[in-house]
Amino acid sequence: MQLDCRLSEACGMMAADGCVQKSYICMWGNITEDRNYYDFYISPLFFELFKKKFNVHEKKSNSVYGFYLCSKEIVKFFNELEFPIGSKTYSIKVPEIILKSKDIVIYAAFIRGFTDCDGHLSFLKRNERYGYFKRNFHYYPRIFLSSTSYNLIKDISYMLEYLGIKNSVIIDKSRKLNEHDRYRITLRGIENLEKWIKIVGFSNSVNFTKYKIWKRFGFCPVNVSVIERTKILKGVVSLYLYYGHVAQFG
Repeated sequence: MQLDCRLSEACGMMAADGCVQKSYICMWGNITEDRNYYDFYISPLFFELFKKKFNVHEKKSNSVYGFYLCSKEIVKFFNELEFPIGSKTYSIKVPEIILKSKDIVIYAAFIRGFTDCDGHLSFLKRNERYGYFKRNFHYYPRIFLSSTSYNLIKDISYMLEYLGIKNSVIIDKSRKLNEHDRYRITLRGIENLEKWIKIVGFSNSVNFTKYKIWKRFGFCPVNVSVIERTKILKGVVSLYLYYGHVAQFG
């Protein structure tokens, strides 16, 4: 199979939420938040790539939603792309074929796939030095991606820089003996977010609905489900209900 943006995006998804075993691959996301993403985006993409039918379903015992795809050929395919069989937590990295492509579309697709599965867009308030609006409403954008694999974060940071998107890498030191350090990419600010939307984008409504609310209203509340955000965008629910004592602002 020739490398294109579809395959690169699928590789990003697998690097985030996927697992390769001896006889199957699998991917699992949040049982509620990621349901539409798996039903209407991931499932059609993997079928288009591999022409294999599979059942997207809940696994209530783990509160996840996703699929198993049983095929030794597909296992071999991903293993040859440097996805390890078994645990990938600390060894996963961006496949060499993607890194060496130097293709901005290929890079963007991998980053989008990873971020839609394991990245986070949020909006922050600012401290007392700022005005009323900035102190009380979540308006300042931040995107972060994290992994216990240093090589994966290093590779993604490199690709972002290649795309002209500034980012910083931070080590979150473990406070427990049985836990590993985590490596985190952080992007901050309006300019970086708008550049991200133009170059990388989001395919998962979990993050994209946050962006659309922020773009329309200038802020986006935290701890709100994708279902609630959809209602806000449809005008069914007022955004200001999430701000209590400042609900009358604006």
